[in-house]
Amino acid sequence: NYKRVWNVYAAWDYTREIEDLNKMSDKGWQLIKGGLFSNRYKKNDSLRYRYQIDFNPKIEDMGRYIETFREQGWEYVNSTFNGWHYFRKLYDKTGEDYEIYNDSQSLKEMQAKWQKMGTGAIVAVTLLAVLELIFTIRWPRLYSAVLTLTLIIEAFVISRGVFILRNTQRADGHKRSWNGAPAFMIVLLLGMVSTLVLMGLRNNNRFNTKSEVCSPISSNIADAVDWGDVKVTYPDFYSFEVSGYTGSPMTWAVVNAQTGEVVSLIRTDSSKAKDGKKFEEKHKILLKRGNYKLYGYDFAGGEIDLHVSLD
Repeated sequence: NYKRVWNVYAAWDYTREIEDLNKMSDKGWQLIKGGLFSNRYKKNDSLRYRYQIDFNPKIEDMGRYIETFREQGWEYVNSTFNGWHYFRKLYDKTGEDYEIYNDSQSLKEMQAKWQKMGTGAIVAVTLLAVLELIFTIRWPRLYSAVLTLTLIIEAFVISRGVFILRNTQRADGHKRSWNGAPAFMIVLLLGMVSTLVLMGLRNNNRFNTKSEVCSPISSNIADAVDWGDVKVTYPDFYSFEVSGYTGSPMTWAVVNAQTGEVVSLIRTDSSKAKDGKKFEEKHKILLKRGNYKLYGYDFAGGEIDLHVSLD
């Protein structure tokens, strides 16, 4: 019988993989191929092994490398493309030491490399999280909040890995903390997918007018001109922005199409703009899921050249 077990181990969790291999052997499942994302086993209850994993990406003579371990009683299983090599010994109840890393320079170099990379990643991810948090506070967006939370969790997981790498590890069978690699990948995947989905569901409502002359519009909102429909797929903060030029002041309203409630008003006035030509007004509003109408009214008439957005 054969079976494949899917799992992911970070560089700082290599001892956990060793312990999992040993537990599988105790259950009668013997490793026939170790990999980055899965291990393949064959059922054999008559044998019981203790496994070790060596890290050495720069082997000039693979035959001699394997022979060196064989002379110490280790049976070679297989290697991965990125330098991890699987070995095993028959289990000895006398309590033989199954460690092979005590004087491994390659492992020390690997740990130092991953510590530097991890520290750099922590700085980069933390910086991105802070910038995204500032943006979220200034202009709240649900997808920005999800992305910020994802980055904070990723920084924590990487920090945990760097801490572990700075401490000696032994596959001694003692209970260890949770495996960080699957958590890292799952949180990253869910966070990015959620962010992209929320961004995709968010409608970009943009309305533009070319330079033209418009007739006066009453100051009564009941006589307002219907500028367009706005669809909101999930509750969130939205940016209501009007920019451009109007020959005279004008009022804009975002109205709930179901209830008739006016949820936001913007009064635009080109006289407030720098250089007297263009203005920009921006409001932050919280909209529930539903349909809305964008109206323009209270306009004395004249030239209009506008860009209106609600996104």
